Amino acid sequence: MHRRWMHLLGVVVALSLLAAACGGDETPQAGDGGSPSESASTGGGGSDLTIVDFGFSPTELSVTEGQTISITNTGDVSHTFTTDDDAIDQTISPGETVDVTLTGVASGGFHCRFHSQMTGTLTVA
Repeated sequence: MHRRWMHLLGVVVALSLLAAACGGDETPQAGDGGSPSESASTGGGGSDLTIVDFGFSPTELSVTEGQTISITNTGDVSHTFTTDDDAIDQTISPGETVDVTLTGVASGGFHCRFHSQMTGTLTVA
């Protein structure tokens, strides 16, 4: 009986570690939000990019080389702000706001490494 409990405990611990390592990779359900169709020129004051559930808002950013933007994750799971050229790869935990300086970044796209449906367009002037 003791051996069975130890085996069960080992399985529970392994599953817990596996779930934590996934970075909160959850599949969004209907009504979970998404990627709103918005665009913005970022310029200071407040959050320049917000992660809402499983989408970026806005989905289109126009920035200048070397500009710093604030990214706020309002959701319940971790996400990343990753440029398609991999110049920036920043993890943002739930409830966290991080500042990212866009240096050496080319125009193109951005995405979340954990959730492939989360994408956006980045224009660097």
